[in-house]
Amino acid sequence: MVISGDGHPNILKGSGSMGPLEDGQTAIIIGGGPAGTSCAITLKRMGRELGRDINVIIYEGMKFDDNCIKRVGVLSPPLTQTLEEKIGVPFPCQGIERKIAGYYLHSGDAKIKLYTGGKLSFVGHNVAIDRYLLDKAKELGVRVIPGRVKDIKLYPDSVAVESDLKGAKGAKGDVLVGAFGLDAETAYLLEQVTPYKTPKALFSVVTRIPASPEYLKGCEDYLHVFLPTTLGDIEFAVVTPKLNDFIVNVAGPAVTEESLEQFLALPEIRELVPPEFTEVGGRMVSRPLPIPLEPAQNSFGDRFVTVGDTSGLVRAYKGNGINSACETGTKAAEVMLKVGISHQAFRDYYTAFSDIVEDLPYGRTVRQMTILGERYGTMPSALRAAAKDRTLVNVLVDFLSGTKTYREIVGDSGVLRLSLKFIKGIP
Repeated sequence: MVISGDGHPNILKGSGSMGPLEDGQTAIIIGGGPAGTSCAITLKRMGRELGRDINVIIYEGMKFDDNCIKRVGVLSPPLTQTLEEKIGVPFPCQGIERKIAGYYLHSGDAKIKLYTGGKLSFVGHNVAIDRYLLDKAKELGVRVIPGRVKDIKLYPDSVAVESDLKGAKGAKGDVLVGAFGLDAETAYLLEQVTPYKTPKALFSVVTRIPASPEYLKGCEDYLHVFLPTTLGDIEFAVVTPKLNDFIVNVAGPAVTEESLEQFLALPEIRELVPPEFTEVGGRMVSRPLPIPLEPAQNSFGDRFVTVGDTSGLVRAYKGNGINSACETGTKAAEVMLKVGISHQAFRDYYTAFSDIVEDLPYGRTVRQMTILGERYGTMPSALRAAAKDRTLVNVLVDFLSGTKTYREIVGDSGVLRLSLKFIKGIP
């Protein structure tokens, strides 16, 4: 439940104006990923359309270089429309590394091919996408400070932020936007001055498996999704072919680098990637990266709002994370410009994503069914059965592609039969 900050000891109440942002006012954004940059770009573009020049400052401590490992960027519809029609930037075609025509869903010794019917997604280097959007923000006059935030203050009429960048002065503004993902240190700072609480999360560990262009040309344009039945700490894993490598992502409540190595040792993985990948030495592996499972508590209030993963307003267990980040950032900016920056004004922002919140109980049910199917070893026989039924294949495509909500999928005629097969493993 989202509540106001009334009574919180670290929030000072006053009479400062919290109506729509006016010409010359300042928004401070913590985080330069898709959510933060989408918010910044929209504040500048839409503000100018309304005859207002909004000062926008982004704090981003990460260097978006090629050595940075993050979860793979799968660019799915309607991201093109979100970027070009809502945010006003061209789709980053130069960042595309492979088209995705469908999925292979694996569990144990079973595998099912799921074609998306011509609705292509694309694989991009998400660090390159982050860098592209950050550059677009800079072109519009957004100031980017390359440092981590070390202090946040909320006052009756302003907000203030200090960073660890040597010699940099603190910044003062009118509203604070949290777009820092699930970074624990920054979340702690925000929790000290607001009622905000970080969303519950799964964790993923990511690595790259190098492969020659010749080898990758022989691979189909399909993502490989795995539901392991023998690795209890991995809920799911994804192997994504790109131009020069595979990205391998394992996820679960407590996954580690050891979990990743156990997954890579599975026979079905060794059949998919080049045999020489077994040379582990020198492979770069990410730290555990959090994935939100639900909205954050108290994700907005007077003079602050959170977007993207920080807000938890993403469809749990589905793709389209980049699109969700862009949509939340854009909507928050629109509310700040047209409604205001108070707790009451930001209710309009939160309500705009009610479909995600209402979908969560259905998503939790799907997750528990999947975990049960993995735990009791019924998933392989369920997949083999589903492969013989076009209706069930379509249901699985919808689950993986993110084109429908869980609520919509559950209302489909095939989901009950699929549920029985997953639970009972009936061939």
